[in-house]
Amino acid sequence: MTLARPSSRNRLDAEVMGALVKACAAVEESATVRVAVLAAEGTVFSAGLPRGCRWPERAWPDGVGAVAGLTKPVIAAIQGEALGWGLALALACDLRVASTAAVLGLPEVLEGRLPGGGAIPRLVRMVGTARSLDLALLGSRLTAARAAEWGLVTAAVEPARLSSTVERTARAMAARGPVALGLAKEAVTRALDLPLAEGMRLEEDLYVLLQTTADRREGIRAFLERRKPRFGGR
Repeated sequence: MTLARPSSRNRLDAEVMGALVKACAAVEESATVRVAVLAAEGTVFSAGLPRGCRWPERAWPDGVGAVAGLTKPVIAAIQGEALGWGLALALACDLRVASTAAVLGLPEVLEGRLPGGGAIPRLVRMVGTARSLDLALLGSRLTAARAAEWGLVTAAVEPARLSSTVERTARAMAARGPVALGLAKEAVTRALDLPLAEGMRLEEDLYVLLQTTADRREGIRAFLERRKPRFGGR
């Protein structure tokens, strides 16, 4: 999936949000797609909402929520600025790989506005209260290198290496069992909202469920036959 509005700095207007919802539906429904990559054209990943728009209209499609709701892994390839709702969109992905030219931030407070799109609750879960307050209250701009130190992005690489790094990561992930990937993602994301005991119970339930799949049986056969597994996603 590619944000292809570089002339608008890939701002998330109603049309782009709607396109994201449709693209996510296509990814979710496809039997051949195992991993999604969200990238952007131009020098900016996304500058957030359109100029003058403080909050999306209620009638707008929820593109950020659609990305967050995918059961398949999503990697964000952040080549430039990811600001405001643009950062919220990147945070809705499961992994983030950033170019060293990328800058992340929530500038809304500088304009007397609040961040949205789930940016703050996701930030708190990823980097903790103090660092989230730094971004939300001061409007600090976070370099890719610092974001990597914080664990907000998986890696910060030279711009020329961004595409190849993201592709290598996506292909490595796609080679794994798709059912196991989906269940692992579910275990992680749902654990955030569950007490420890319930999170552990969910982990065990998902493990038992995985044992009933054809992919699990294929994994065992491949190991015994010393070959690469051929997962079918069943």
